[in-house]
Amino acid sequence: MEKTKSQMLVIPAGGNDLKNPEILVKRLYEAEDFRVESAEAGEECLQVTVICGEESFSMEMYPTGFSIPELYRCQHFFPDIDIEAIQKLEYGLAVEMVFGVNALSSYHLQLKLIHAMLPDALAVIDDSSEKILSGRWVALAAESEVPPAPRYLYTAQAVSGEEDCVWLHTHGLNRCGRPELEVLASTKDNYQEHYNVLEMLANRILEDEEVPEFGSPYFLAYVAEGMPLVVTLIDWEEAVELYEPDMLGGKRDRKDGHDRDTCVVFVYPSQESADKGEFYPLDIYDKFMKENPVFMISNEETDRMRAQAVERISYLFDAAADQDNHILVKIGLPVDEEHKTQDNEREHIWFELLEVSGDRFQAKLTQEPYYIKDMHEGFVGEYGPEDVTDWLIYTPEGRISPDDVYRLSV
Repeated sequence: MEKTKSQMLVIPAGGNDLKNPEILVKRLYEAEDFRVESAEAGEECLQVTVICGEESFSMEMYPTGFSIPELYRCQHFFPDIDIEAIQKLEYGLAVEMVFGVNALSSYHLQLKLIHAMLPDALAVIDDSSEKILSGRWVALAAESEVPPAPRYLYTAQAVSGEEDCVWLHTHGLNRCGRPELEVLASTKDNYQEHYNVLEMLANRILEDEEVPEFGSPYFLAYVAEGMPLVVTLIDWEEAVELYEPDMLGGKRDRKDGHDRDTCVVFVYPSQESADKGEFYPLDIYDKFMKENPVFMISNEETDRMRAQAVERISYLFDAAADQDNHILVKIGLPVDEEHKTQDNEREHIWFELLEVSGDRFQAKLTQEPYYIKDMHEGFVGEYGPEDVTDWLIYTPEGRISPDDVYRLSV
């Protein structure tokens, strides 16, 4: 399928920079993460081509008026002073580009371009995913060597009607060269479990080089011991024929959108059903999915999370100096030889941080390991950044993860 443009709108701290595009271009030329190949001012927009790695990216920029749509998801915390400043502004800078081979790297590049031009942006409206991003978060992400989490590429929305019916669908995957995903006829009691399936499936197809063909089986998780969750994608036009046309998300809801490059998630409950192409609604697994299904997180995403946690570990050490903070650190421990496989070399398990000395720290194990027989809850060990795979800071105001440490500077 053809990729759509990734459309973002930057809300600057002030409007002066937008009146002088030469300043924006000069800042792009001075940036170090990419190289500007050309910059041409047209009647309606500024067209810029940059080289990043071995790929060339074309970008269009133009000032435009804006209003924040009600249904857009506010992804981050905004202090009152930023909200008041945003409400006073009438114009922002639209930044559009087509993603390259790797969607996550392309998204990261778009943030770097935005930050290079407007380093003090108050917010970024990601129209493609219908998200509102904090300018402070954008600055943190742009200055990082590690790309943001794949979930930033899209938003999964849950739309409910007067009845019990809930329609789940994504926004943002089309710009990645992937179909949008949907779950039809979900319910208010079970939509959260279906939402989790939609999110994990989106993350997986973003990492895979090829999109699963319509009707082909795709293993996603274990919903119970020995019970695999095998999903399949069905084109929306075929899927809606299985439901009443006036159902939420049905045929009549497709006149003004959600009518191209989107598909509905169904399941194959057995090998026989997969062989025959007989798919079923996701809700046949509802009673099992409330019991903590085991989703498969790829090695690529595990490595990204670890790299981000290590890159930003100084925030963790600084937070440890405040006695009001409670800190958990996830450590990757080598599993016993009898349990070791290619996909199971380390058990990632949570410790409570006790004391920090330089870049070393003591931490206490908070749970029983599954694959390490001689280590038990309460064990205290010394570790360093090389052992860390994730961390969480619990402050009196809330929980802070490596992704949202920008909140510590608010």
